[in-house]
Amino acid sequence: MKKLFIHNPFFRLLTPPVYGLLVYLIILLVNNNVEQIATLISNQEVYVSMGLSLIAFESMRLAIVLLDRLGLPGRKRMLLQWPVTTVVAVLTVALAISQYYSRVIGFDISRRELMLFGTIFFLTALLYNALYLGNRYILHENTQLLEQETKLRENLEAEFSSFRREINPNLLYDSLEDLILCMHNEPEKAEELIDSLAAIYRYQLVNRHKEFVTLDEELKAVRHYLRLLEARYPGQVLWKASVDDVSGMQIMQGALLTTLDSIIRNTLLSPRSPLVLRLEVEEDDYLVLNHALNDRLLIHPDSQAAFLQLQRSYSIYSDRPFVQVKAGRENYVKFPLLNVQQPATVTA
Repeated sequence: MKKLFIHNPFFRLLTPPVYGLLVYLIILLVNNNVEQIATLISNQEVYVSMGLSLIAFESMRLAIVLLDRLGLPGRKRMLLQWPVTTVVAVLTVALAISQYYSRVIGFDISRRELMLFGTIFFLTALLYNALYLGNRYILHENTQLLEQETKLRENLEAEFSSFRREINPNLLYDSLEDLILCMHNEPEKAEELIDSLAAIYRYQLVNRHKEFVTLDEELKAVRHYLRLLEARYPGQVLWKASVDDVSGMQIMQGALLTTLDSIIRNTLLSPRSPLVLRLEVEEDDYLVLNHALNDRLLIHPDSQAAFLQLQRSYSIYSDRPFVQVKAGRENYVKFPLLNVQQPATVTA
């Protein structure tokens, strides 16, 4: 609430003198003493009016701050604020002007003048609260609009990030480089690589709006990905999958591809120490990917970010956790599988 105008230092310093001058002019008009405008600057009553305005504004601001600390609901809060700030402003101004008359001028203020000041600052309190309420409403509306804009920007960034993960530009560039080399020496192999690359991106784009796909579909895409890896790292990546009877089992779309890409880009590969990837299904319906650890010195940021996003996504769509465990020299990645039951066919 520090953005409200009543807490602005410039408003608190500049408004009372201007408003006090306006109050003094109103008093002159009511008392039919307009000719005193000629001695406006040297007139002590002008500065008294400014001081009274400052007292009224600050007392109302203090009352609003104290009401804010009570934490009342919006409607009750405003219904209570109007009478409280009005009473506080009128009483403080009445007390201040009475003390001025008795201590400075030397006699008590008349009832008519006291009523005049009370009426003016009663209307001042109503105006002050109206401006406060309007400013509060505008601030609330602007806050909601900013929150909507922020959520919209976050959604667009998330969609763009998701689209980048689906496209995987690193895989695309690497595959194109391999294709350039193969086209000169092994044209037939280049055609196979093109087919595999197209199959991977076709799979990702067709299923981009699906949270889960069948494990069979994901494994088909993995086989195409392994063919691309064989062209780039011949004999350096070995795939050993023992996955039987997976009909009806589903996995998050792109989970295996994202994990494999992260493993490949963050593991040291060589013909002498090939990376052996083992895939199996545990009895508790977890798909487990296991390999020996041989991490690079520098982590590939894009693949690591995609892998972390996959973990967060699993926490949203599945009650069972997506688990990565590093035990000794081994790394285990466990994907929870969903067993989707087909609806029974009703026969007449």
